[in-house]
Amino acid sequence: MRLRLSNAPCSWGIEVADNSSNPPWVQVLGEISQAGYEATELGPLGYLPTEREVLEKALAETHLQLIAGTIFKHLHDVSQRRAICDYTHATCRVLQPQGATYMVVIDRVCAPRTAQAGQVDTADRLAPSQWKEMMKTITEVSLICREYGITSVLHPHAGTYIEYRDEVDRAMDDLDPELVKLCVDSGHSVYAGINPSELISTYGDRVEYLHFKDINGPIHNRVKTEGIDFYSAIGEGVFCPIGSGCVDFAGLRQALQEIGYDGWVTVEQDVDPNLSYSSLDNARESLAFIRDRLMPETAASQPQTGTTHVHSMPR
Repeated sequence: MRLRLSNAPCSWGIEVADNSSNPPWVQVLGEISQAGYEATELGPLGYLPTEREVLEKALAETHLQLIAGTIFKHLHDVSQRRAICDYTHATCRVLQPQGATYMVVIDRVCAPRTAQAGQVDTADRLAPSQWKEMMKTITEVSLICREYGITSVLHPHAGTYIEYRDEVDRAMDDLDPELVKLCVDSGHSVYAGINPSELISTYGDRVEYLHFKDINGPIHNRVKTEGIDFYSAIGEGVFCPIGSGCVDFAGLRQALQEIGYDGWVTVEQDVDPNLSYSSLDNARESLAFIRDRLMPETAASQPQTGTTHVHSMPR
């Protein structure tokens, strides 16, 4: 089994392309490379350059591959379907020339679910008719991705209408398994009360992409108990560097070994861009934990900085 390690602009606080708090994209690509990762996600369309030659040069100069794009839109709102499909086409036109493989499909965080993140027993659920329309939108997005040779992977996400295990199971049942695969995010799974290792084991044949994310256990328990909304929880530091939180990465390693996972893992740490922190230091800390604890036989031979590394998981 093999893991290839990527990071993403969200670890630098990038959620929307034009936020005035965003660090320059040149800095973000440079620091992803400097931290030792071999690839990046695109982030929100328009944050990284969209011109083919400019993006190709930037990736080459930082020795990074482009592995995935993201649709982070209100998939549950049928009135936005056409705009979402247009956005999907535009994103695919950036991804395809760079050889990107995946489109991470996420229902956007919105009220009332923003305030109900992690509240599995009391959170509102979509009406059947709304759910059906959301499945249609995801299917249309995935069909567009397939036109460009890109694999659509559904990403359950805290604060959205596909967060909890009953919603994940329902989506997996309703969506074509040949068209829509699954991206398991370890942090968002734990936030929602899902065991990510068990989720991987259950849907092993559809797990084509992974996000590694960790959670500060005491903060997570407090924000759930006090009903603190998802974005406020991010501001309080609910997500932390890999290995410093409560996610069972040893269990994840075992689950991935059992399904023979051979693919990409993108390390993420959702952060508030208005707070003071070092995304570069956090990214390095996460990578060091993965090398030392999840693939220790490679750690001694791996440089602390660099780019193109292939890691085999210990059996």
